[in-house]
Amino acid sequence: MAAAIISGVVSDLLYQSDFEWPHYPEWVDLAVIGTGLGVLRSGFAFVKKAGLHWDSTQWAAAPRPFLNIPALAYANALAAWARQDTSPSWARDLNTEIRRPVKTSMKYLAKTGDSFFQVAPDPKSNSGLSQADWWERAAQAEPSSRVIAIGQLNLDGEVTPEQQSVMVQVLQSNNRSVVLHGIAAIERMNIDGEVIAVELRSLVNDRDDEVRAKSLCTLTTLGMLDDATVQLTDEMLESHFRHNVFAGVYALSTLDSIPGFLMPSVQSAFMRALKSCDYEFVGLFAAAYKRWFDDPKAKVEEFLHDSPELLPIAIDAIDGTPQELVSL
Repeated sequence: MAAAIISGVVSDLLYQSDFEWPHYPEWVDLAVIGTGLGVLRSGFAFVKKAGLHWDSTQWAAAPRPFLNIPALAYANALAAWARQDTSPSWARDLNTEIRRPVKTSMKYLAKTGDSFFQVAPDPKSNSGLSQADWWERAAQAEPSSRVIAIGQLNLDGEVTPEQQSVMVQVLQSNNRSVVLHGIAAIERMNIDGEVIAVELRSLVNDRDDEVRAKSLCTLTTLGMLDDATVQLTDEMLESHFRHNVFAGVYALSTLDSIPGFLMPSVQSAFMRALKSCDYEFVGLFAAAYKRWFDDPKAKVEEFLHDSPELLPIAIDAIDGTPQELVSL
């Protein structure tokens, strides 16, 4: 109850201060910690759904509903570091799940000073930094500041060899967040050179599922798929991670036809979507079938001949007719 009251008071403070998007829970959580009232809030973890995928590179467009454990820990460490408090007494009151990563993050900040606070104390004003400054920071700054810089990059005309080199360095970083934001920036700026394509294709083989999926989506959006990458969609379709399956379907749906060896994986993923009533994915598969085949209904009927209960759903999706969920 005390934590809820604190959040309400801080939320009201944000509204009174005309803060941008004060109704987003994640912003409120950050503000609660920033004002020094975060100990109680840090005892609760609201984001625990294992199957939920959230794209960290789209944070400004779609913040997370609430801060999760790693974010709570880092926000607390950042609040202490910003106050130059190297051994905050309140840290002892945090539960173990939060307290340990807080200490780790504080050591990192004390050692590296890697915070955007040093780059632009006023986050609403980036006018003091030119594009040349942002490109330089994207190549050379510490990870946190580097991520901020990557998000500010823009192109004035065609990409230069130097800028392309910076993006290659970003994609080759050993920091996951830097790589993910680099992929997003490449898609946003429509950088489609062959050098970039080579790096993105290599990342489709990365061990990190989000990196793989995001790289494949970017290659697809920029029209840079090649035969070897198309073959890798087979693994994506068989993945248990929803965003991987989406990336695979999205990539294949842009092709006029697909290799025959991919059809078993496509059908398996399509079947899973039908069985789980995932109508978003059913629609994606239906659109792909309509592009690949002159008679998509016949193809669907062929592989669903043993599943008469699922066939009407697939046919309705191909026809563009929503399935009636409840018979009245």
